[in-house]
Amino acid sequence: MPLYQVLVPAGSLAEGHRAELAEAITTIHTSVTGAPRGFVNVVFVEYEPSAFFTAGNPNTVSVISGNIRAGRDRTSRAELLTRLSAAWTAITGQDARSLLLGLNEMDPTSIMEAGLIMPAPGEEAEWIEQHRQELGDVLSTQ
Repeated sequence: MPLYQVLVPAGSLAEGHRAELAEAITTIHTSVTGAPRGFVNVVFVEYEPSAFFTAGNPNTVSVISGNIRAGRDRTSRAELLTRLSAAWTAITGQDARSLLLGLNEMDPTSIMEAGLIMPAPGEEAEWIEQHRQELGDVLSTQ
């Protein structure tokens, strides 16, 4: 379920950076949360540089907005944010001040993946075992 939406000014990412960033986001999310890789989704959306404003003025920041299941402790959320920011700057060479980064927590009972209501954090192993047949392809991307 985690869905990371990466909003960037058109043409601001060098060739290959999308795949590298998607891999970094996936690895960071799974290492911090223990979620299966097959559940981590990353989508890149470009915007025209004249379309983004901050305080009424044009701005060309990049945004990573991560929708994750609610229930992660503060330490885990801080680690996600810190590591995502570090990966972004290492891969893109952009200054951390040009990145807006946020996590949106969603109640697991309000999320569905592969036709199944998601489990609460900490209940994944039992849920995966219970739904192994339905999850087939999702789990094979581990």
